[in-house]
Amino acid sequence: MTLPAEDALVAQFSSAFKTRRRDVLVGIGDDAAVIRTPDRTVLATDALVEGTDFHRDWGARRLGKKAISINVSDLAAMGAVSSHALITLGLPPDLSADWLDSFILGCHQAAQEYGIAIAGGDLSASPSVFASVAILGRLMAKDPLLRSGARPGDSIYVSGTLGAAAGGLHLLLQGYRIEDSGGLRLPGGKRSRTRNSESLARLIRHQLDPRPKPALASLLAEERLASAAIDVSDGLARDLHRLCRASGTGALIDQAALPTDSALVEIAPANRPPVQDLALFGGEDYGLLFTVPRRKADRVTALAPRFALRRIGVIEEGGGVRIVTAKGAEPLPDRGFDHFAPEAPPASLPRARA
Repeated sequence: MTLPAEDALVAQFSSAFKTRRRDVLVGIGDDAAVIRTPDRTVLATDALVEGTDFHRDWGARRLGKKAISINVSDLAAMGAVSSHALITLGLPPDLSADWLDSFILGCHQAAQEYGIAIAGGDLSASPSVFASVAILGRLMAKDPLLRSGARPGDSIYVSGTLGAAAGGLHLLLQGYRIEDSGGLRLPGGKRSRTRNSESLARLIRHQLDPRPKPALASLLAEERLASAAIDVSDGLARDLHRLCRASGTGALIDQAALPTDSALVEIAPANRPPVQDLALFGGEDYGLLFTVPRRKADRVTALAPRFALRRIGVIEEGGGVRIVTAKGAEPLPDRGFDHFAPEAPPASLPRARA
């Protein structure tokens, strides 16, 4: 049996678990769930699985931070701030105590950074390491940011740069590693001393230690500047398609406007996927992709220097996503990371997040 693509599975679960309970304000299908409580509770969960999302020698402390951060990103995309978390760990018998200590330290560091109390969880024996985090938070405004609020004419913005995490993944799969001190080690273990060492190490840090944008998301929600939002976890192209499907719209983006990470050109061209493919389809940048009505565009433009925002396109009538290249406007494929994609992966991109 071959499982369907991830979005099809989400639709299946949404149908199977559909509820008419009035306290469930937002259910399956967005970045997080919203429950009617006095604090407007927001819930999300995400998992890291050894062999699928990471390899054990990538650095336990940074992986622990990532386990928390990727959940913070989901809540941020709803305009929510995180407050509490539960961690479930699957631990194999050959796991070293030092690795586990470093992973726990990373979780603790990320929790402190984002003001989260780790309140409990569960432990299980497992043939490989897995970490599943359930996170709880509260909305910073009356209404959540949803994927479904974009309207024709809205501008499309993205925060941060694109492609860095995918570039870092590519390096990790090639055998590059970073030390706790930040130094870069080449495939084979020798420490790199080349001029581009810091740029390559920075790409790997983007993959292993993402920095979500809760302050930006809270501001967009509190001041009602964004009409729709989603975090860039599975690639700009795939996540923009998801936002457009939820909103019942199309989109047109400008390839020249994409904030492609400058360090990607430091990867040896012979071994590097095309830079534009990394930016469009790579994923795990965990920036915020959001839309803004025309009348509020000036206020968002004023925030651009503070949050590294870039306007990349506009929401259109109809369906589908197009991209303007040197050849003109052409369809942008709905391509990106998918755990269950039945089709073969693009030859130019890594198979998965790990």
